[in-house]
Amino acid sequence: MKANRSLFLFFIFVCFPLPLHAGIYKHVDAQGKVTYSNIPSDHSKRVDLPPIVVVPAIDPHDMEERLAKRRETTKINEQREEIENKISEEEKRLTEIKSEYKDGEPDRLGSERNYQRYLNRVERLKEEISVRERNLDILRNELRNVPDFKNKQP
Repeated sequence: MKANRSLFLFFIFVCFPLPLHAGIYKHVDAQGKVTYSNIPSDHSKRVDLPPIVVVPAIDPHDMEERLAKRRETTKINEQREEIENKISEEEKRLTEIKSEYKDGEPDRLGSERNYQRYLNRVERLKEEISVRERNLDILRNELRNVPDFKNKQP
């Protein structure tokens, strides 16, 4: 008899599911105290919450690969930035030297009473211009060999 009763109850629960409306209710009492509950009460208002966002799990191995790639990209970007800064400094110094050199006829300084001193300075400026231009060529070639990830990072 008990088995028949259990079977009957089971049949009713399976065939006629009870509507379960789980919700969150907000109640503000006379003192202004706010209470949230899943059980409705007098003067409570149902709160509609946004749906729960489920984020899929991340594969730890994949994450390590991503982190390694990001570290490498950051390192390359830092190298690129360092080379660009050196190029900028070299260009600035080259411009200063060229403005002093004035196409082979720089102004004579007061300490250059001896004409040979003037000629020696002109020769030094000419050599320094040549060295700076070679440095710029080397730095620009080095910069071409470094991949550009600056605008490709997420």
